[in-house]
Amino acid sequence: MFIKPSLLAGAMLLAASQSANAVVINFDYTYDGGFFTGVNSGRQTLLNAAGSFLGSILTDSLAPISSGGSNNFSAIFDRPDTGAQTILNNFSVAPDTLTVFVGGRDLGGNTLGFGGYGGYSVSGTQAFLNTAEKRGQSGDTVGSSATDFAPWGGQISFSNSANWYFDTNPSTTEPFSGNDFYSVALHELGHLLGLGSADSWKDKTSGSNFTGANAVAAYGGNVPLESDKVHWLDGTQSNVNGVPQEALLDPTIRVGTRKVYTQLDLAALKDVGWQVSVTAVPLPSTVWLFGPALLGLIASSRKRYSGI
Repeated sequence: MFIKPSLLAGAMLLAASQSANAVVINFDYTYDGGFFTGVNSGRQTLLNAAGSFLGSILTDSLAPISSGGSNNFSAIFDRPDTGAQTILNNFSVAPDTLTVFVGGRDLGGNTLGFGGYGGYSVSGTQAFLNTAEKRGQSGDTVGSSATDFAPWGGQISFSNSANWYFDTNPSTTEPFSGNDFYSVALHELGHLLGLGSADSWKDKTSGSNFTGANAVAAYGGNVPLESDKVHWLDGTQSNVNGVPQEALLDPTIRVGTRKVYTQLDLAALKDVGWQVSVTAVPLPSTVWLFGPALLGLIASSRKRYSGI
């Protein structure tokens, strides 16, 4: 039996329709704590928009994990509504799919989101063990030689006490107050995809820098990291279609601000091992209303996406 410990790291993006070879990010609300269900069910549309965008730009082929007979895959994750570790036996995941358990709870302080990829235990044939670990990827996904990443999914908790802004149309951006849920969702999904958390990320950190070749090319040198080694140094800049933006993977976000994946963040996804179909985020020009020209009008307080 191979057991991989559950790992949480703090982690978000925008929406587009799924393409034929896209990865499907399937959100599960079983442990949602009412944050996305009942009177709050409309929030699912915005979360799906964030997942659809990321899924549409990832072109990896992920093998299914199909428990049955002597093959047993158990998903291990922290419930998003309570934080308690949960084990689901005989768990299966469809091909080209990531299952993400989502919900809300009190995260304390200024933390807006907390999430990462799930752990697992697996028993069965060697072929089944290999599928559980690599999901059909050619490169190593664990250990010091990891160049790829292929989780079954994971979990994300959102603060149930934050002053959220739930955008009804994330394809356009207008002035708003509060903490942008769409941005936080994109950030946390990035951590679930291995940014700051996968072995293929850790193997490319040196001291206080990230040295992945794609990120270095996008940034113009080694990328400085926070002391937690899972976020860019606070204030790190990149660009989106030539427009400057604070990088999505930095640890904080200003109230009244939207952030999407920058060139640097997309490059880091490639360094972790994902096949990314774009180098820039295709957005309508109106989105730039939240850019540098508006920064003087928004609140100066900053909120953390996630904690470790």
